[in-house]
Amino acid sequence: MEETVRQPIDPLVSILVITYNQEAYIANTLESLLNQDCEFPYEILVGEDCSTDGTRAICETYASKYPDRIRLIANPTNLGLMPNYLNLIRQAKGYYLSDCGGDDYWVAPDRLRRQVALLESHPEVTMVVGNWRLLHEADGSLSLNQMQLTADLYEPHRRGPQAVADYLNRRYLPFVVLSTACFRTTQVNKLLATYPALFEGPDAACEDLPLTLMLLAQGPFYVQKDEVLVYRLLPKSVSHDHSAYALQKGFANRAFWQAWSIINLLGLDTKAVRPYIKRQWDDMVHAAFITADQEWMRDQTKRLKSAGLTLPFKAALKATILNCTPLYHAVSWLLHRFSSTNVSPEPSCQR
Repeated sequence: MEETVRQPIDPLVSILVITYNQEAYIANTLESLLNQDCEFPYEILVGEDCSTDGTRAICETYASKYPDRIRLIANPTNLGLMPNYLNLIRQAKGYYLSDCGGDDYWVAPDRLRRQVALLESHPEVTMVVGNWRLLHEADGSLSLNQMQLTADLYEPHRRGPQAVADYLNRRYLPFVVLSTACFRTTQVNKLLATYPALFEGPDAACEDLPLTLMLLAQGPFYVQKDEVLVYRLLPKSVSHDHSAYALQKGFANRAFWQAWSIINLLGLDTKAVRPYIKRQWDDMVHAAFITADQEWMRDQTKRLKSAGLTLPFKAALKATILNCTPLYHAVSWLLHRFSSTNVSPEPSCQR
């Protein structure tokens, strides 16, 4: 495929980097972004969110060393993930947007050149997505080809509300990591202006979910088999809390309601996303059940009712038991007794 781009724009691409307390990683991130091999200009827009460690000093050093490439937005106070990201979008000068988490890094020097060429040659495509590797910070192991692709994936008909439902139900497309993607600034700004509540409302948990779903509703994605990013899995982060139960009741719950707003906006019937709803609520109700969080469950039950939603059978049963304290204690005692009588003794150590 011939790699062509539109008339020169300075910069043609804005790379968005939000960072907070990532002094151990941010230099590696910025070095990987500076290493792009392309014939057009691009900027690296860094939103430093008032870190309490040495992250800002590192960013200032890089901005001073590369004033023509790096533009540092040093927030005077901590904005939080979503406001910080949206602030960068609004200040971006590029015709295209790409991004990278402050603890991740790019591994393909030709990434921007190839992704921009695809967007230029496929005006119907709303997002070009790359493959990625997963770095387990705990033990340093690296898992390759996270999309499990052997060829590029491009299906022009996969777009619109049904494509969004298939994506949520995990029936179509590998899971998109936004830091592997490139998309058009004008389309994103239009989404921000038209649907501000999706990005700035009380349920706005993350930036990648509304952008991915809304862009997929408008046009098809082009998915590259080649790996362009190393995604660092940290023991604790916004989306990977050290407690799986806290994650389910917090970040995952807000992300569900964020997605539910999009489901309603697109006019999708509840039946169309039933697998997604079941998967999410089985996990969230289980987290409430294990932590005996009756207050959370009562609040969510009211919200579900207002939304016209019902829980899957097992989740509904757990919610009913949890909301009846005597019954919950009785079931918990039985479960504990059953599990304790069926535990095999630990094997002795062998040298």
